[in-house]
Amino acid sequence: MHRILFFLCFGMLLIAACTSSNKKTEETKSTTDTASTTLIPAYTQGLDEVITGFTNAYLLRNQTKINTFIHPDLGLYVIYRPGAADTYQKIDHLDFDNPTPEHFPYTTFEHNYILRFEKLPVFDCGKEKWDKRGFFCDTTTQANQLTSIATFDREFNGVSAREVEEVRQIEKNTYRVILTQNENLIFHVKKYRDKWYVIVLDRAYGWCDA
Repeated sequence: MHRILFFLCFGMLLIAACTSSNKKTEETKSTTDTASTTLIPAYTQGLDEVITGFTNAYLLRNQTKINTFIHPDLGLYVIYRPGAADTYQKIDHLDFDNPTPEHFPYTTFEHNYILRFEKLPVFDCGKEKWDKRGFFCDTTTQANQLTSIATFDREFNGVSAREVEEVRQIEKNTYRVILTQNENLIFHVKKYRDKWYVIVLDRAYGWCDA
């Protein structure tokens, strides 16, 4: 009888130990899975602070803060659409009272989105809507909108080969950011001398006026 009780107690202890071990394994796996989706790769560390900092300064129209995200050597390329095709203008700082282009004031709006690193939303001019709304940066694809415009202008508008190459080098290793709600804010970020800067402000995409 004592032997039977011994084996019963031993079996219960063994089952309890296995259950506890499995629970700890599942908890560890859950923690690891969660961490893997929130960690930012080493080469993009500091990127989220610059993206959110620039966005907040832009939406709050903070003239002093906004220009700390623009490098004096790189400047800021503003993409806009004066007609059927996009073009760009390089400026050395952003002035909320003197927008580029002049007829298109810098807009402000409120949002409560959290920055997410994933595929960017796409705007459908036919439906006049985005396929998703939110605050996104895609670090898996290099931005190329500026280079595409310069290449087009090289062929049709007399832009020099030197300028095209300069734009290509400027836009190398840049990432595109899209914040969209009823209004939108779109820009490109680039790491230069170990710091992130905003080098492109896209004021054309997401509008279908032309």
